[in-house]
Formats: sequence, structure tokens, C-alpha cells
Amino acid sequence: MNIKVKRFIQSLMVNDVSWFVVTPFLYFSRRLEASRINYKYRDIETENLSLCNKIFKEETVLHGLFKGMKYAGVHATGSSIYAKLLGSYESEISQHLQNLLKKEYTNLINIGCDEGYYAVGIALLFPNMKVYAFDCNKKAQERCKTLARINNVAKNTTVLGCFDSSKLPQPVTTSKNLFIIDCEGCENEIFSIDLIALTKHADLIIELHYKINPEVLSKLESIFSATHKLTLINALSDHERVMNYKFAELDNLSYRQKDFILNERNGFMQWLIAEAIS
Repeated sequence: MNIKVKRFIQSLMVNDVSWFVVTPFLYFSRRLEASRINYKYRDIETENLSLCNKIFKEETVLHGLFKGMKYAGVHATGSSIYAKLLGSYESEISQHLQNLLKKEYTNLINIGCDEGYYAVGIALLFPNMKVYAFDCNKKAQERCKTLARINNVAKNTTVLGCFDSSKLPQPVTTSKNLFIIDCEGCENEIFSIDLIALTKHADLIIELHYKINPEVLSKLESIFSATHKLTLINALSDHERVMNYKFAELDNLSYRQKDFILNERNGFMQWLIAEAIS
């Protein structure tokens, strides 16, 4: 752009009168641009949804530990449904979970169960295990009950509201337990004296939410370092998932299409694996 033209535009921008005159036009220009972008991405999203309807038409988990789990219209309340249906969801902890499940727990206590991906998935693998699924979200509770019913594990899956250790039957306190905790930053609230005592000999997988609770790791380390072996797992970014995950269903798809399916979360995230020493 010509230097004289640049200077003229700059002089208009710093002048209150000219800025007052120009502002409405800038506003409408931005609105038009936003509308154009929304229209463009609406078409892209429609195409992606159509693609996913073809790939996941059976509404059954295709790969991974919970392969074969039926969803049949059940949608995830707080996280990506397509990553779950593909079987790529939280693959970073999949091997750790498989290793823990070899211990044959009596009970699974899933705090923050959402629609029941872990609660129902593990109930399918271990029909004799008692599963207690907690979630404050009523929609999540109903979806978890539905998922348990359509997968025929409702008899050994108890779905409850916000976590309260008093809601657990007495035998649980002396049993071999696995905790999977994803409570969106409520760790400070749920790790009361009662829960700390209950988890002393249990194994735990805890999703850490630093944005909500920046001190969560140091708090949990102070609770478990003397009684548990602690392992910290980093979550991959969605970009890393797109570049590294290999599934036949993703072959020949574009970057954006893969990202639409594999997308899980924004920002840095970790899990803490706590295995009881005794």
C-alpha cells in the first residue's frame, strides 16, 4: 500500500470525528465477515456430521478396550462422542487401565461418569464387578442408566448423583476398589477425610484440571505419596492425535475431518495414576 495512503488512513483512525463516522461501517464489515465464516463452517460441519453418520452408523464402539459397547442414540454429556465411538478416547491411559484391570477389582467407583463410557465399558468386561457411577449432572445420570440398560449391565451398575462416600454400601469400604475420577476440578471437595481413608488401599485414575484447580497435583501428591506409587500421564494435543492415530476409518480423510472425529479437549491436561503400595 502507498505510504501516503497509509498515513491518510492512520490520520482518520486517530481523529475522533472520522473514527465516529467510520465505526458503523467497520462494525457491519465485521458482521458480514463473521456471517461468511459461519456459513462456510456450517457447511463443513454438516459434511463432517454426514461423514460420521456413515462411519458410526452402528453406534457401537469400533476399537479399543470397550470394542462392541453399544451407544444407540446415547450422547456424551461433556466430551466428544466420536472419539468414544472410534475407540480412540483417552488412549493415553488405555494401557495403564488394562494393566490395573488385571487385578480383578470387586468394585469400580467412577466419580464424574458422564454418559458411562468407563462405568458401562468396565461393567461389560467384568460382569461380576459392582459399578458405582456418580455424576452431578442429571442428564449424565439418565444417559448412564440408558447406556447400562442397552448393554445389559444395569443390574450391576448403580448410578448416583454428586459423590458422597456415605452413599456407598458398607462392604465397599473393605473391598478391592478401583476409582476413576473426572470431576471437573472438584478434587478439593471430594477428597475429604472419609474418601482419603477409603482410597488408602485402592487404585485410582484421576484426571487433573489445572485451569479450575491449579494446585490439584500438589494436593493429591501430599495425600497419596506415602501410600501409593504415582505415575503422571500427559494428554496428547488434538493435533498430535490427528498426526499419530492410525485407524482404518480415518484412512483418506482430510486433517479437518480427522480432527472433527478425534477432538477431545483444548489445553494442557494430565492424569495421575495412583497404585496402592499395599
